[in-house]
Amino acid sequence: MSWHLRREMEKLNRSVLEMSARVEQAVLDAARAFLNRDAELADQIIERDRRIDHQEMEIAEEGLKILALYQPVARDLRFIYSLGKISGILERIGDLAENLARKGKSLNRWAAVAIPEDFSPMAEQVRGMLKNGIDSLIERDPKKAAEVIKADREVNQAKRDIRKAAESALQAAPAAFPQWLIIVAASRNLERIGDLAANIAAEVVYCEEGRIARHGFDCE
Repeated sequence: MSWHLRREMEKLNRSVLEMSARVEQAVLDAARAFLNRDAELADQIIERDRRIDHQEMEIAEEGLKILALYQPVARDLRFIYSLGKISGILERIGDLAENLARKGKSLNRWAAVAIPEDFSPMAEQVRGMLKNGIDSLIERDPKKAAEVIKADREVNQAKRDIRKAAESALQAAPAAFPQWLIIVAASRNLERIGDLAANIAAEVVYCEEGRIARHGFDCE
């Protein structure tokens, strides 16, 4: 590998890691804003998402420039390709965090209902999946990445549990349908973030081992 190519790859990697830090914070803040009905924090998340969107475009352009100038092959090519895909995944996670924050603001229009106790642990697990997925990228660790993919099953179950809690609550208080609709939709946002965190981990497996790993499949 030439010195120039290595320098550009390291620069691209740093940009993705900076973006991942912003996205991880957005997910943490969005869950907090939703649970606390914090409209001010929600507005901050919505505003910060513009920077995440812009950074994804910058990374895509930089990756294309590296491919055109240096024509990398084998593992270097996989690495650059995976970083481009990961930045796109991070952008989508940022959008989901923004959507979760907006749902928290919408929830304020109605009388408060008790958010299911599964919601907070689900949010924490999703954030942990995202953190571990990013850590697997930093450490170039496909084994850690495989654990992230497996953890997605528990997040899916948490979403199902929240839906069941909503159905039970609506039997007792049908008038609270708008609130529960938002809560169930918010749990779907979290589930989707978990799916995308697993996709990041799958890109790490591909980059390091050259094989495809997707959640729902055996990663052993």
